[in-house]
Amino acid sequence: MTRPQIHLLFDEERAVLHEHTLTVLEEVGVAYNTPAAMDVLEGTGAILDRDRLTARLPRELVGRCLETVPHKLLLAARDPANDVWLGDGSLSFTSDGTATYVVDDETGERREGSAEDQRTLNRLFDALPNVDYIWPTISARDLDPVAADLEIQAIAWRSCAKHVQDEIRTPELVPPMLDMMAAVGGATPAERPVYSQINCTIAPLGHDTDMTEASIAMARAGVPIAIMPMPLMGTTAPITVAGVTVQCMAELLSAVVLFQLAAPGCPLIASPEPASADLRSGLYVCGSPEAGAATLACIEMSKHYGLPTQGGGIGGDAKAPDFQDGIEGGGVLDVLVGADSLVGLGCFDGAQATSLATIVLHNDAAGLVKEELRRVPFDAASCLIDDIRAVGPGGHFMGRRSTRRHAHDVWMPSVLRRGTFEASHGRTLVQDALERAHELLATHEVKPLPDDVDRHLDEVIAAQRRLAASAV
Repeated sequence: MTRPQIHLLFDEERAVLHEHTLTVLEEVGVAYNTPAAMDVLEGTGAILDRDRLTARLPRELVGRCLETVPHKLLLAARDPANDVWLGDGSLSFTSDGTATYVVDDETGERREGSAEDQRTLNRLFDALPNVDYIWPTISARDLDPVAADLEIQAIAWRSCAKHVQDEIRTPELVPPMLDMMAAVGGATPAERPVYSQINCTIAPLGHDTDMTEASIAMARAGVPIAIMPMPLMGTTAPITVAGVTVQCMAELLSAVVLFQLAAPGCPLIASPEPASADLRSGLYVCGSPEAGAATLACIEMSKHYGLPTQGGGIGGDAKAPDFQDGIEGGGVLDVLVGADSLVGLGCFDGAQATSLATIVLHNDAAGLVKEELRRVPFDAASCLIDDIRAVGPGGHFMGRRSTRRHAHDVWMPSVLRRGTFEASHGRTLVQDALERAHELLATHEVKPLPDDVDRHLDEVIAAQRRLAASAV
């Protein structure tokens, strides 16, 4: 498949960003913060400082590792009808993750999210056609921390039949997670990766100890790794768009090197998420034009390196599903520079909050973007010249057979408004979206897990709790 594509960067600008990114890796280096990474890098040409757990990466090493990254990868779902491929020219959308709050669309009240909220949101994601895979949106505060990472994934698989992407943050949880993946996917995680692992780097130029060790183990098992640097302009990264782009790409490529050396050919996703800092408060700002430009540059550089990409084009800093949320989201530019997928659907307030209406509205936004960028034919048959000739000046096309034949090709939103003014007078779009969410939650049935798989997930989680208790 092909899509319309633009370039933010001129060739010479791309060359400058490439050169400076490699200079950072070669001369400044990165802190991997775990002996496990040092062991992987030993003897590869990297210049190691084992006392500080840092490494400088020669450009030749970076180039060799980029050559082994697959250009296309499968994000399998427990229902194969929902499988997603990245890098094949198609476009997909995923929800945003780890939000803290749920907002009531009727009252505006905000509260901390729960496991039950996660179940509800996942069922809604399962029902919405433009949510292609999910990142569990709520960080449920009522789960036992000992096994919360495992429980979140079990809830996701039970309440949604689509691919799940999330974070396993500690290495001891990797074996039970791989066990759960094999049960849900009915095959090894490498054959049917029903889960992909997010690996967040730590700006500036660092890696988290536990998450890095967990991600190395996941990569060796064939689990796709989404590398997600999140530097903030002006605090944890330089304040210029070019500066944050260089640092973001250096962090991303440092992870590419590590995982390709640990597991050559392992599937990777470049998911750059540079953002701005509000210099008055220090808060995270994801909807600024500067953050948007840096994201576009990072996506374009990632595509230049041949990496499947996941952009951050949906959602923003609005405090409700309102006009600001609409203009900050959308993601058209991210897609036009080559993103294979967009993350962020369903959240606002800098990914801190979600609501039912927001999810439904973002689903329509994703559908609109997909349709706008769908490669329609421009050939003799699609020009319908015979119809134009038959109708002639002053005629009408409503009665033409081609109009009836192609009527279903015209995209229709689920809640975005068309029709007459009177049809929606007195109601807000948020009210319509909330009503649509309630309709879907009342009628949509999620394909259930097989009983034996469902029991097995409980057994794995219970075993992890017993193991944690015995270690106290």
